[in-house]
Amino acid sequence: MPVPTLDPAQLFQAVSDPTRLRLLRLLRREELNVQELVHILAMNQPRISKHLAVLRDSGWIVQRKEGTRSWYRAQRPEGFVGGSALCEQVAVTADLIATADRDDTALAAVLAGRDLLARDFFAGVAADWDRIRREYEHHDIQLGAVAALVDRRLRVVDIGTGTGALLPLLSGATGTVVAVDNSPAMLTRARELCRNDGLGNVTLQRADIQALPFADAVFDAAYCAMVLHHVTQPAAALAEMARVVRPGGKVIVIAFTQHDLIWLREELAHQWLGFTREDITQMFDDAGLRLAHYLQRRRVPEAAARDRQPAGRERWRWPDVFLAVAEKPIGQ
Repeated sequence: MPVPTLDPAQLFQAVSDPTRLRLLRLLRREELNVQELVHILAMNQPRISKHLAVLRDSGWIVQRKEGTRSWYRAQRPEGFVGGSALCEQVAVTADLIATADRDDTALAAVLAGRDLLARDFFAGVAADWDRIRREYEHHDIQLGAVAALVDRRLRVVDIGTGTGALLPLLSGATGTVVAVDNSPAMLTRARELCRNDGLGNVTLQRADIQALPFADAVFDAAYCAMVLHHVTQPAAALAEMARVVRPGGKVIVIAFTQHDLIWLREELAHQWLGFTREDITQMFDDAGLRLAHYLQRRRVPEAAARDRQPAGRERWRWPDVFLAVAEKPIGQ
């Protein structure tokens, strides 16, 4: 609906100039800044800025400020003060302007220049890009994006859930989650988290993960993160995970690689100083599982340095971590 206080003659006067028609036509195709428009139209900046102001004040284009730079785009038909029909008709007429092909060629060159600047930038920082990314990455967001791809009908058991730190992710990625742990204190914290986060599809249960209280093949997947090194018989725990997962289901394990950091045994109750790839593969084989994916990651030096303890302490050192995904063959 037109704005009552706007003089209708102003709408037509704004697009009666050939230069303004060229600008409007370009800005329907791409949001552009003044410098780019100067290059495309081969006119000086004051002249371009004057024409842009006329189009903006009459409602034909929209200005967006970004620091000291302004960006312009054509108003969408549904938001145009003169009505969508007039907006569309003027756009059709503007396409008939004699400079249309030349303007399109110049616009394509400007956009190609943007891409070239980006390519040149990344070529210059490629060697340092991993460090830069760590400054702003949010792993929970990345994990959430991956989790969105998961089948929401899955039934998952979270083995050794602890305080339930990963339950919000698992809850959002699957249909139902049964989280087990043998520590009442840990389960109390996990229940509080579920209550605070409204995780209605999570059930918590106390259980020995080396003797799970579930029937065979009742879960689509078993998830076990940073737990195996605390277990007296990790092979037995993996066998139990394999038992409760259906044929075609998965067992996912995250754990420390083999290391020599005795302080983890002494201060954090680790029963095992990590596992080699051969260890986990053999345990999977013994449980009737097939290793489908293995990924190992080292803790980044910057993170380790930030966590460094006072002189003489080595607690800031942590082992590498691995992810192992196994599948239970169909027919087993």
